[in-house]
Amino acid sequence: MDVYDPIVGEEHPMALAARVVSQFDLPAPLEAFDFPDKGNIHYHTFLIRSGPPPSAAEFLLQRINQQVFTRPRCVMSSMVACLEAQRLSLARGALPEGHLWEAITLLPTRQGLPYLELENRRGKTLWRLMVRIPDCVAHKSLNEIADRRRQLALAEEAGRGLAIWGDLTADMDISGLASPLPGYRDTRVYYDQLKSVLAGSRTTEDAQSYLPADEIVRRSTAQHFLIHLSPAERLRRLNDPELQRYIELARGHERYAMTLLRSMETGRIRTVAIHGDTKLDNFLFCARSGRVRSLVDLDTIMPHTWLADWGDMVRSLVNVVGEKEKDPAQVEVDMDVYEALARGFLTTARKITPAEVELMVDAVQIIALELGVRFLADHLRGDSYFKLSLTDAPDLNRTRAMVQLRLFEKLRNHAARAKECVSRLSTRHF
Repeated sequence: MDVYDPIVGEEHPMALAARVVSQFDLPAPLEAFDFPDKGNIHYHTFLIRSGPPPSAAEFLLQRINQQVFTRPRCVMSSMVACLEAQRLSLARGALPEGHLWEAITLLPTRQGLPYLELENRRGKTLWRLMVRIPDCVAHKSLNEIADRRRQLALAEEAGRGLAIWGDLTADMDISGLASPLPGYRDTRVYYDQLKSVLAGSRTTEDAQSYLPADEIVRRSTAQHFLIHLSPAERLRRLNDPELQRYIELARGHERYAMTLLRSMETGRIRTVAIHGDTKLDNFLFCARSGRVRSLVDLDTIMPHTWLADWGDMVRSLVNVVGEKEKDPAQVEVDMDVYEALARGFLTTARKITPAEVELMVDAVQIIALELGVRFLADHLRGDSYFKLSLTDAPDLNRTRAMVQLRLFEKLRNHAARAKECVSRLSTRHF
């Protein structure tokens, strides 16, 4: 059911939240508050308290950012399917004894729908209401934890959390599952964008030989195959002497970067539902025990290999200096964190195959390389995807590209130890 929604800019945010949440099936009284941990995507996220104190329950009300997610119904249908898969697996007793897990719960609208669709003069907006999982904490970085043992314990729990999520969703039907972000996690698309930009493409006609064949992906990504800089600025960025070796590094490892895609296409590894954004602050941990309890932010559920989730989680957590370090020489890999993540994952995961485990070390390197290519292409074309805020350095994507590509090199240097670690920890499976 569509409900008319005045343009957001005309209404105070708290009044908007109170009016929207009244469309959901919640007991009064209802109170709306700003939610400070809303993240970088969904700016309209509110904490809702429902029912009389002191037993009021808490919920999160969120409007999907349709500037990022241009197919919000796809986001919600994938989210609903993922939550149902987790609930069915939990009901069947799939959670190993002694482990915690709580899937997100969506609250229905008064019409019994899983989300609310509103309409205003600018079009339709989608809102969802979720139970706030109580007594949980999230962490933006391992570095915010001073105690080294707690750092490693948290990394192990994150690895365990990814394994639990993967097991609970392993049997999910992906036949009707589409990526909410067409082209996302497609390494070929990212390399073709880099090639198009290096070739100097400024129009879709220039970029024709690089554009995706899939019409949906093409429409969604076409602008990122084109240069959005003046000729002088484009040449300045392209001829940056410090950047040259990173351009060649990226180009020289294109075949290796396709390893996961080729393995899926040949059937060597499975295509399953993946989370798509396994950064640390999307894991929730029990505030008392520190055990992992949930994996949230289900906006990028899509068909792929779980190795992409594994690679993204590991490459982000083992990088000791973060993504904005201006001196690439400072980039290093924390192999103790790597081992903790692998221990948590491999001592918990049950629905994995030998061929997939063989690619775990490669997956971390590949996702670092892929992200480096994405940042590099974006810097060279004019920051059209990873847009810069007024407070960002103008060369931020250049910095990010060099960090990820240097991390790729460092991960390759540590590959022997990483393979030994994975081999030792996976012996219980096969």
